[in-house]
Amino acid sequence: MIKEFFSSLLHYFVNITTATLIVTATYLTISGQQMDSVILWEIILSGLITALPSAFLVCLDAKNGRILLLLWLVHFLMIFFITLLLIGFFGWYEITAFSVLLTFLAVVVIYVFTCVTHYIVDRRHVALMNQKLKQRYSDNKRP
Repeated sequence: MIKEFFSSLLHYFVNITTATLIVTATYLTISGQQMDSVILWEIILSGLITALPSAFLVCLDAKNGRILLLLWLVHFLMIFFITLLLIGFFGWYEITAFSVLLTFLAVVVIYVFTCVTHYIVDRRHVALMNQKLKQRYSDNKRP
């Protein structure tokens, strides 16, 4: 379980940080603003902080689909509120109704990016494992 947690933590950290950099670069390009280099370290730290609940959630074993859906909803809201706290802490911008809406949209984009990336990687791993299992069992059937 510890190995799964750290593996998921690394995976989510990379995906969240990458998506955050893409969203930030897009926003800065559209707004014409310049970025101070310290924001890069803040993005890395925020990627790590928001990856922690994601990695923890993966370690939970929910058998019921409704419970799993509820966990993912709580997870999304947790990530959203953590992001708002980090925005206030780092002073990235003033928190207004409009900035909360933009933050919500950014979190949705990052969340979808991370989920799709995780799905693609998992699907590839499952296909590889199935291929190896077929090969192993077909080799064992031969006399």
